[in-house]
Amino acid sequence: MGDLIITEQISEIKQLRDIIFEHLRQEILDGNLKPDDRLIERNIAAKLNVSRTPIREALRKLESEGFVEHVPRKGVVVRGFNITEIEEIYDIRKELECLVVRKAISNITDHDIHIMNVILEELEKEEQADQAHLTAKGLHDFDEVILNMTHMPLLKNFVHVLKESLIRYQRINLSHAPRRKDAIGEHKAILQAIIDRDVLRAEKLTIEHIDNSKEELFKKCRLYK
Repeated sequence: MGDLIITEQISEIKQLRDIIFEHLRQEILDGNLKPDDRLIERNIAAKLNVSRTPIREALRKLESEGFVEHVPRKGVVVRGFNITEIEEIYDIRKELECLVVRKAISNITDHDIHIMNVILEELEKEEQADQAHLTAKGLHDFDEVILNMTHMPLLKNFVHVLKESLIRYQRINLSHAPRRKDAIGEHKAILQAIIDRDVLRAEKLTIEHIDNSKEELFKKCRLYK
């Protein structure tokens, strides 16, 4: 587990529980804490030089958000990959994101197109520079432009909740350069379909992108067990 330095200044700004929660969550997302790794309160408390109370609270929050689980005779461990759950999440994602592109096509502007093209240009530079975290941010920014084009705040919120549950899996996929390159190419194709106002092609490409992401994830899951 990586180092975390907690100062009085930091603890005044945010609750200690939240600082520890975000640190442990990031360690899981980055793959430093892997499925079935044990999270022992006293060990974490000793490493971070804090009491066990905020550790316990942070672990409860991690459990409520699905990052860890309590296993009899083992205690709190990093949650493994539930293939059935992942299948369900990706199926829901396909339905929602097809709705997103349908609505976006009817509202697209030249300004939106310009912004997305700029994002894609930057993404290609970052992919070549092997900057996975920047690729993840760029793809997020690209998707946000399309979401905003729908003018449907409830739909946007639903998609955000769904994507939050996929952050861990996205990090795994984008840690591999070939998938980053493919994902950028898939977004370029989706954008062109939106520009052409070709609803059927945009939906088809969106589904293919999500299926490719899921297939790649299933290939990688065994590496993180």
